[in-house]
Amino acid sequence: MEKTLPYWVEENPLLIGILNFILDRRDSQLERGKEARISFRLDLRAGSKRWQEVLEPLRDPDQDEQELWNELQLFAREYQCFTVKPNPKRRPGIAEWQGAQLIFRDASEEQLRLWLNRPSPTVRQSAWTSLLEPYVDRFENPSAFPLEGLELQPGFDSVEEIIACWVSVGKALIFADKISWRQLAARCFKGDSKYLELPSRQSLVRNLYPDLSRKIQERQLLLHAYLPRQFEQVIFIENQDTFISLAELQPSRAALVYSEGYQGGAERIRNGERVRFSTINVVGENIRQQFLSWWHDGESRTVSTFFWGDLDYEGLRIAAALRKSFPDLQCWRPGYDLLLHFLRTGKAHAPEQAEKVGQKLVQAIGCQYADSTLLPAISDSNRYVDQEAVEIGELAGTLV
Repeated sequence: MEKTLPYWVEENPLLIGILNFILDRRDSQLERGKEARISFRLDLRAGSKRWQEVLEPLRDPDQDEQELWNELQLFAREYQCFTVKPNPKRRPGIAEWQGAQLIFRDASEEQLRLWLNRPSPTVRQSAWTSLLEPYVDRFENPSAFPLEGLELQPGFDSVEEIIACWVSVGKALIFADKISWRQLAARCFKGDSKYLELPSRQSLVRNLYPDLSRKIQERQLLLHAYLPRQFEQVIFIENQDTFISLAELQPSRAALVYSEGYQGGAERIRNGERVRFSTINVVGENIRQQFLSWWHDGESRTVSTFFWGDLDYEGLRIAAALRKSFPDLQCWRPGYDLLLHFLRTGKAHAPEQAEKVGQKLVQAIGCQYADSTLLPAISDSNRYVDQEAVEIGELAGTLV
């Protein structure tokens, strides 16, 4: 068997994508214990999202689609990994590749795996079982590992080293009274405190050590606040500079909270065990307890809650997340009206200018002002404004 692919195959993104996709499908079949014929149709309007990604080179204006197609046919003739059936319903003027069917030949699987260095799941599982066997008794539930095992990751010298790291998780939990995810990760995964931030890795910890993992404490949210003697409204501020500038105005009836974009923790932001407050002004303990009582226990008193952040999708997404804990929260109109003025007078930036191209569209957040005014303004202009653009002095008279 040939050990390496021809160079022209490796340089053909369509062909390489198809070959890997074929093995992805076969691996999925093997893991389910049910093999079936593998075939696909070259159709840019049908198939899974993953298949459409494989066909992306056919849409790429920098690629010669005819050359990609010619090399695919040549590969099929020379190596017979799959057969190509032209589309019998192809109309005149339609490219020859459109609608063509590829049918994988099962007999070529071994050769294809050798070329792409992709052993079958059953082979990987056997090797993984051998590696894990000496450590099985170190885990409360070793069957929690995926059947195919763990892959070698950047920064680790071997899979054995990764296993040793997961073993050390149990040791750390045994000797700890309580521990945070970041402390656990840093102590067990080569000093990387963020290694266990992925939900899938946290889930694996819980499943490997269902009893010991109860010692792990969720990371607490640290919130900063400005508290007046009495407060009738609470305003969440997204950015630090704006929060400090507003606090320096010393509003007499409005509490300010620096949210620092706590979108991910918004659902647990009122949990008394997971939130800590620091205040940037000197306040009496009675004032602090009055605020915490309302915050944690939902004390029955009239307090209006608002959010003010950047006029962009991510800022409003934070407002939407906060509404899960503060259902009546509204976008703070005095601040956003000033940002709208910047937007409407051409003093806004394009997403590309501030590396915001990846921000996802938000249709609605539940605040009538945001849904009817702010989101349409962003969508129509495709421009954003950061809240630091506002001269804070303009807001002095708007705080209660």
